[in-house]
Amino acid sequence: MAPTLNPEAAPVLLETRGLSVNFNGFQALSDISLSIRQGELRVIIGPNGAGKTTFMDLITAKARPSAGQVLFEGQDITGKSAAEIARRYKIGRKFQGPNVFDNMTVAENIELAIAGYESLPQSLFFRASAAFRHRVTEILEQIELADYRDFMATDLSHGQRQWLEIGMVFAQDPKLIILDEPTSGMTADETKKTGEMIKKLKGEHTILVVEHDMDFVRQVADYVTVFNFGKLLVEGTLEAVQQNPEVQAVYLKEAD
Repeated sequence: MAPTLNPEAAPVLLETRGLSVNFNGFQALSDISLSIRQGELRVIIGPNGAGKTTFMDLITAKARPSAGQVLFEGQDITGKSAAEIARRYKIGRKFQGPNVFDNMTVAENIELAIAGYESLPQSLFFRASAAFRHRVTEILEQIELADYRDFMATDLSHGQRQWLEIGMVFAQDPKLIILDEPTSGMTADETKKTGEMIKKLKGEHTILVVEHDMDFVRQVADYVTVFNFGKLLVEGTLEAVQQNPEVQAVYLKEAD
């Protein structure tokens, strides 16, 4: 069971200060300042085009800010490379669509993630040790794919492929796990199981989720941040955010 998190006692893991980005005259994000504490499960919601994915891109160096800072464990990581952020600072991200090695088995995908191999040519020559295989089994049980370990990744359903990539992120043992719309394209049953997986990791890991599915958000979220037109509209407990008139006007009625 994950340890109980005391939000007030936990140190800040991720902080952004005045984070902004302008793409060829389009202000995608404006002055985003927020903090996420260790062990927290934070969900970011907002209408399409609100800047949610852009915010993830700035944290993981897929894009560079026009102004502001990103701090991780008190260190300024603004301008660091994507590779350094992933490897040195241990920030792992799952993108919206599944990104796995289709020509390898489910178990081999997890083994490669544990080993830290990122390119296909390297992966072709990798052979997992007994220790790797033991860790693989643990992860496959977490993502409910233990019975599919010898299946080729290409033979999995869309939802199972999403779980496999979530497992590949877990396998890297990141300090911060970023999940960009992890339930995209899933059935209602797969979405519910995904929520159960993520809730089990709450407290043990720090998790940042971007999601549109409000049933899923209600299942997993305690604290929610709402973006709109590239700005931080409001943040608070899920209950408080749902009752906020501005949020109801710009997002929740549309999302439901």
